[in-house]
Amino acid sequence: MSTLYRDYRPENFAQILGQNHIKVTLQNELASGKLAQAFLFCGPRAVGKTTMARVLAKAVNCEKRKKGEFEPCGHCPSCESIKVGRNLDVVEIDAASNTGVDNVRENIISFSRLAPGQSKFKAFIIDEVHMLSISAFNALLKIIEEPPAHVIFILCTTEVHKVPATVISRCERFDFKRISAADIIRKLSHIVSTEKLSVDQAVLEAIASRSGGHLRDAESLLGQVLALGGKNISLEQAELVIPRQSRREALEIIERTGRKEAAKAITLLNQALDSGISPKNLGAEVVALLRQLILGKLNPGLAESLGLSLGEGLDLKLNSLAESIAWPQLIAMSRRFISALEEIKSASIPQLPLELAIAEICLLPPASDRPAAEIGGNFPPEPVRRPAVSPAKAAPNPAKTITQPSRLSLDEVEEKWPEFLAKIKKYNHSLSFVLQNCQPQEMKEGCLTLAFKYKFHQDRINSEGIREIMERTLAEVFGSSLKLSAVLDESLQLKRETPQAAEKPGAQTASVPASGAIGDILKAFGGEVVN
Repeated sequence: MSTLYRDYRPENFAQILGQNHIKVTLQNELASGKLAQAFLFCGPRAVGKTTMARVLAKAVNCEKRKKGEFEPCGHCPSCESIKVGRNLDVVEIDAASNTGVDNVRENIISFSRLAPGQSKFKAFIIDEVHMLSISAFNALLKIIEEPPAHVIFILCTTEVHKVPATVISRCERFDFKRISAADIIRKLSHIVSTEKLSVDQAVLEAIASRSGGHLRDAESLLGQVLALGGKNISLEQAELVIPRQSRREALEIIERTGRKEAAKAITLLNQALDSGISPKNLGAEVVALLRQLILGKLNPGLAESLGLSLGEGLDLKLNSLAESIAWPQLIAMSRRFISALEEIKSASIPQLPLELAIAEICLLPPASDRPAAEIGGNFPPEPVRRPAVSPAKAAPNPAKTITQPSRLSLDEVEEKWPEFLAKIKKYNHSLSFVLQNCQPQEMKEGCLTLAFKYKFHQDRINSEGIREIMERTLAEVFGSSLKLSAVLDESLQLKRETPQAAEKPGAQTASVPASGAIGDILKAFGGEVVN
């Protein structure tokens, strides 16, 4: 019977999706002729472990592969026989069905002592090797440690923790990763094109998202979609086979909740449920997207390596959403929706826990206004929407601020800059340290340009609320209204002068040399050694 994942199984390294970190190593070993004799391929299911093993077995036995090359030709008798499964020197063993020590002795140890019949090497591909018994592993251990020169072993497993350390230590270990949504979509597009059919891009994205990074699952699901018939398959037709995705609805609910629009968020929630999406699946999607937001805010690289691509459109919207939700709010939303997901199991009204979560997030005071012990943790610097300061330290009153156009020069700004740093500290203590990592660069047409050495300091100044405080304080110090512009200059040489020194003229500041790790921390966060 013909299936897509068998018909389109890769026949060489170039056709294998992803896993570049593994392909490069194996290709270099093949090209140099210095090939290990035992390999351990481990990782999630359906990501290409057995396929990579077959391509490797084909490459080492290819009759036309020349020195310095690594790709099998695919046309010689050896490559053809391996492709159709008739090569007696390439043995695939399912360890789940052959767990006993007797099978290892008869099928592997005894057979490995015989010279290859028609190929250069005997290749043993043992799938799901973790299923072998302890006795079988012990019997296999010696032959893997000192195999005959004409034998290579390729062990594949999804549960490497069940493989004895003595076996792992005798193999070259390669950890496979889930395949990105972009790579899966590209492969599905190739299949559809080869089959001379037309499938909406939204369908391919839905399949890739549903597969969770497992290519075989995606190819099987595409086979079901193509079985619907017709030359052009739309998303509406595909939803007969693919369970309706709730990712877009979940993203919209997060966006509305982040804006404190409880009524709209709850309306969207119920509309999604009315269209056939289960509360549990929708809640799970919300939690998964909140995780993706957290990873992206911590470091974009984390979202790429630990999360899954959602498709170009959703990725762009998610990145935009990450900028508008503050850390405390994001953490509070994640915890509340995780709790709601657990409550769904026993709720008499399935959607009620999700509705309560939305209402609580939108209607309770912002997490930034609650005690630190209630929300827990220290978060990276965030845009301050409504600075919480005491009345005694309130920002200058806009009505009392002088707003005449500024004719200041850069020299005049630099002269009074320490005074500005001292004053800004009264309104926002941490901001004064951020400003110590910048330098006035240009004064032109009433606009003061500040150069920052670090991007996260530049982003802090550009955030909502912070810029307003700074411009009001500048007007108070310099007696005229100034606009701010923040630019990044990584080569900037900072001139250190603390606000305390400006407050107390003539005060002596202890000079404490800071080097190594302490110096790096002080440079990055604008701190100082005070004792």
